[in-house]
Amino acid sequence: MRRWIWIVLILLSGGLTLWGIFRPQGQQGLAVNVVRAEEGEFVREVRASGSVEARLYALTFPRPGRVAEVRVKEGQTVRAGQVLAVLETADDREKLRASRESLAALQSRLSAQEADYRSNSGKLERQLAEARRNLELSERLLALGSVASSEVEQLRRQVADLQAQLSSLAQSHRSSLADLQAQIAARRSEISALERSLAQAALRTPVDGTVSSVSYLVGVDTGTGLIRVVEAGSLRVQARLAEADVGKVKPGQPVRIELDAAPGVALEGKVERLGVQAEVAGGGGSAVLPVFIRFLNPDAENWAKPGLTATARITTLRLAQAVRVPLEVLVEEDGQSYVWRVEEASKTARRQAVRVRARNLTHAAVEGLEAGTLLVSLPPETLEDGQKLSYRLPEPQKE
Repeated sequence: MRRWIWIVLILLSGGLTLWGIFRPQGQQGLAVNVVRAEEGEFVREVRASGSVEARLYALTFPRPGRVAEVRVKEGQTVRAGQVLAVLETADDREKLRASRESLAALQSRLSAQEADYRSNSGKLERQLAEARRNLELSERLLALGSVASSEVEQLRRQVADLQAQLSSLAQSHRSSLADLQAQIAARRSEISALERSLAQAALRTPVDGTVSSVSYLVGVDTGTGLIRVVEAGSLRVQARLAEADVGKVKPGQPVRIELDAAPGVALEGKVERLGVQAEVAGGGGSAVLPVFIRFLNPDAENWAKPGLTATARITTLRLAQAVRVPLEVLVEEDGQSYVWRVEEASKTARRQAVRVRARNLTHAAVEGLEAGTLLVSLPPETLEDGQKLSYRLPEPQKE
């Protein structure tokens, strides 16, 4: 009896083995991974790394002196024309007062001298005119024999003497006038220099901005000190754009800016302009072109500081509505693109041509396909139209 039991068990085992070998394989299907086509916004980006920069003004006093007052501190917002620091000016103000008093005295002397000259020269000119009339009359009378020649000669000497006095007075006046005018010019030059020196004693910012550093100390000579001001609105990113991406980037395109120093903080910007001269990356690599990106956030300076490393994600294409598929479902053949669509009812593969509208690093926007269509991911080269498939449905996307 036991013998028959062992015979039956051996026969059953062999039968099961043969059935497993020769059962129809088509019923199991080719094991594949599947994904669904999605509908929504499609964005294509270009990435470029660089650093934050800004227009920086290093402000110094135009003349030496001792610092009397520093009116700003690091991080303070300033307006164009605002006084940042002041030099000691007591000596210059005293010199300016003395020079102005001296100028006023010289101008008074000049006015008095001109008045004296006008009075004295007028008196001499009147005397000369009278002497000339007397001489002319005496010369006529001399011709008639009515006066002695000695009298006429005396009148001639009087006219010559008055002319000499008038000439001497004019020459003396010109000399004194030139001397006074030279002194007045010197005082005016001194006053201008002192006024300029006083104006230069106040250090002002030429632009609106933020004070980034102050190295002046009250009571200490200016030396090599300075105040740095970052111009408001000049904050930007200079990034290096790979030459393969140059044709995709245009001024005005939106940019998402990420700072290594502020993880999780995404700032908005836009492409301001592209550089005009490409550079070769270190080590003889490919060329890169500078791209300048302006921050749009009013509070960008809270995170972005000149010199910080930044990554710019430039949006070169945005489609509000598009059917998106992962790049791994696309198959290219003879310049044509197609996908393997899954007929879910029969679990069979169907080849379907699509038109690719655009690609990014992970997805493609396509036409000729409905959202929600099940697609074969990384289809094997041996896949045939109508072939049975075995797969596990993808997890629904979380909102």
